[in-house]
This record gives sequence, structure tokens and C-alpha cells, in this order.
Amino acid sequence: MTLNFITDTDTSESSSDGEETSDHSSVNEGDSLEEDEVIDINEQPVFDSSKEINYNIKYKQAFEEVIISSDVYILNLDAHKIGQSLRIATVFSNFTCNIYDIDAGCKSIRASLEHEKKIVDVKLGSSNTQLSSIVYTGSEDGTIKLWDLRLKEKCVSVFKDDTDAELKPLSCFDVSCDGRFLVAGTEVFKDDAFLLFWDIRTTNLLGGYWDTHQEDITQVKFHPTEDKTVISGSIDGIINLFDVTQTTEQDAFQSSFNTNSSVANLRWFKNKNEDSIISCVTHTEDVQLWHTTDSSPYSIIPRDTISSSMNVKPDLFSQIINCHQTDENGNIMLLVGNDNSRGEHLQSLDIINDGPELSPRSLFKNNKQIVRCSWYDYNHGIMVTGGEAGILNVWVPSDDENNSVDNTGKCTLKELPKVSLKNHSSKPY
Repeated sequence: MTLNFITDTDTSESSSDGEETSDHSSVNEGDSLEEDEVIDINEQPVFDSSKEINYNIKYKQAFEEVIISSDVYILNLDAHKIGQSLRIATVFSNFTCNIYDIDAGCKSIRASLEHEKKIVDVKLGSSNTQLSSIVYTGSEDGTIKLWDLRLKEKCVSVFKDDTDAELKPLSCFDVSCDGRFLVAGTEVFKDDAFLLFWDIRTTNLLGGYWDTHQEDITQVKFHPTEDKTVISGSIDGIINLFDVTQTTEQDAFQSSFNTNSSVANLRWFKNKNEDSIISCVTHTEDVQLWHTTDSSPYSIIPRDTISSSMNVKPDLFSQIINCHQTDENGNIMLLVGNDNSRGEHLQSLDIINDGPELSPRSLFKNNKQIVRCSWYDYNHGIMVTGGEAGILNVWVPSDDENNSVDNTGKCTLKELPKVSLKNHSSKPY
């Protein structure tokens, strides 16, 4: 993997010719409201219970606990299923990250990790080797830290770009599928937004790209099986695809996809034909699906389609939390909620025939917060969520949503403790 190296004198004006991003309000233009109609933004969303029969995959809470103080949110998380237990890394809005092991009958804190500024993401090492004790955290303080939970001094490496007097504020990062390389995206720094690359084995900065995005980079993802392939997304609405084995940014740049919006979330998927698919959630709560060989998305699922598919009124406040693969054929579901009122309603929708048609999948009953992040294991059907009330939830498939014991046999995770909520009424909604 070779890249053009950054030096103090290497600067370049951004040359991206991406179209101006569209300015969408939180209510779609097609949603016309009568002049005298008043929308109460604090109105509790009401689910049409007659539609519940259409949600065929039932879930129950296997674990629920307030794990942080009332004024702190869970912003991001990652998880691994290790044997019969779960290891969960949770990023908090107070610049810390906790690592939990949840097993039958108990929850233990393995570590509490810290940065000087907001942590933008967390990644766990492989669940199949000794690397299950490795954790990566990236922060707006300009550093990515590698932690080894087996050691007393857990921070073993720090990755940063110190070619300037001031560290560049990181906004996202990812680890290559072979665990050898790191990539991070930055906010705009001295008129440029950077993609930075490090060799994990040496902590050396390999180089970077700075000519392909005009605004803050919001997402960067290595391909899950091809360590040479990276995608990046930005507020400028552009998704770029790179082959990082090339020696210059110009040669590495392979394709550019214009979302005509602002990129909030990117994910890689593979369909039943082993074709690589990119899912993009925009900041206007639309979903786009792209083939890497196409110049336009093959499917666009608008926010109003998602809202109307949720069977919830009012339907103006739908929130896309994440896209998750549901099986080895590359089928995709959307985890969606409402970000008005207390945000308790949480459900998933299957994308049918590549969209935009959606169908009900699951209800997550007794959710008690606006959910900010999620992790899903389709082999066992386990969903992990965290959000603005500081609550960590583990959801497992069950024939009986209200039964504390899973009788389906689908989920091999042992029964986990259910802990009563503390001080929930003081959460800042």
C-alpha cells in the first residue's frame, strides 16, 4: 500500500467539481400541510396496533441498563459475540468509552478509555483471535488510540498527523479487513478535508489525500474483504471510491458518486451475486443504494416512504438509525425510530426487491430512548442499541416478546440480566 506523503509544504486547493448539495428541510416538500394544521413537535408518536401482526420477527429485551449519568448520551458502539457472551464498546458524549462484557447473570466493565475531545467512533479487534482484546478509538483531538485490554497500561499506540503544528480534527475512521492499516477522515482544516492513512504495525503516517472533498468528511469505510478499497463520504454530498495501492491520489481515485445531499452514514454490503453494494443514509433521512460500477443509485428510498411504512402517527419525525444486513444473500433492513417526544418507538423495516418498497420486520417494544447507534449480528439475530438516555439494550429473537427467557433456540447467547432503569425521568429530551 503506497500513498503520496504529506509534508509541511504539500498543500493543494480542493479540486472537486461536485454539484452543490440540495437544501432539504426536515419535512419533505411533497408533504403538504393544510394552512391551519398545527404539528405538535412534542406529540407522542402513536403506533397503529392493527398493523402489529405484519411484524413477523419478534424481539425481547435480554439486557437493559442505564450505564451512564443522565446528561450523557451513547453516541456510537461496536460489539462482538465471543462464545456465549457479548463484548460491547460504547462511546459517550463526555469523551470516554467503556468496554463491557455481558454474560449469563452479570455485566462487567473491562475498561474505561478516555480522549481529550469528543470520540467519533470505536472499533473492536477481531472476535476470532487474541485481537478480541484490541480496541481502537478515534477523536476530534486528532488522535486514534490503540488499546490492549490485557495490559495494565492499556493504550499501546497513538496515531496522529503531526506534520502541522496543530493536529487535524478527526471526524471518522476505519480499520482495514486484514488489521494492518487505519484510515481517518477530517473536518476541513486550513481549507482542505483530509483522508489520512497509517500502518498499524509501526504507527507511521503513510500519507493522505486532500483534493477530493470540499467539506467535512463524515464517513470512511474500508471494504470488508478487499483491503485496498476505501470509500469516503462528506457533507459535500460526494461518495468517493479509492484503490489505495496506487501511488498518487489521482491514480487512487476510481469513482465518484453524487448523492445530491449530505452523507451521514455509509455501509458496505454484498448481494447474492457477490456484487459490492454501498448504502448511504443522508442527513435528510433518505436511503440510497449504489453499485460501485454505476453513475447513479439503483434505488432511492425517500424519507416519506420510510415514515409511511412505520405505521406511526404523526409520521413527520422518522429517524434512520442504521442499515443492517439480514442474511448471507445481502438483504438489508433499516432500523428506524422517531426523534420527536421521548423517541420510544423503535422498529425495523425490510427493503423489498432493492427498494423503494419496504415491509415491516420487527418491533422493539419497551424501548425508552431516542436511539443513536446500533449493532446487529444476523447469524444470531442479536441487536444492540444505545442512545440519548444513556441506556444500553441487548435485543434477542423470541416467540414471546414479554418473556424473559428465549425459547426459540435461534439465539445462542445465554440469558442476560435485565436491570431496572434508574432516574429515567430526568433524561434530557
